[in-house]
Amino acid sequence: MAIESHAKEVRKILQNNGVSVYSETDIEGFNTQQHKPDISSWFAADTYKRLSKLFFSIQDEATVAVVLEAVKKHNNTNPECENYPLHAFQLNVEASV
Repeated sequence: MAIESHAKEVRKILQNNGVSVYSETDIEGFNTQQHKPDISSWFAADTYKRLSKLFFSIQDEATVAVVLEAVKKHNNTNPECENYPLHAFQLNVEASV
């Protein structure tokens, strides 16, 4: 996941790290400040709508590990990611049809 202005970087990370097939969709994020879970970097600290992108792909564990490391490196080496980091997740699929 990334704010819309960082979508090009996500596409580049995916392409450069072996992900040739993925889905992408627009999402809108809000931070209402009413519920305060420990995810302070999830959305900006105001209530304005944030236009974001969600990327999704099914990959083997080796590719996932490489992509997660690339996202981590990108966030740590790009000052513009301090307030709006890229988010990446590995989700295990329990079952599918």
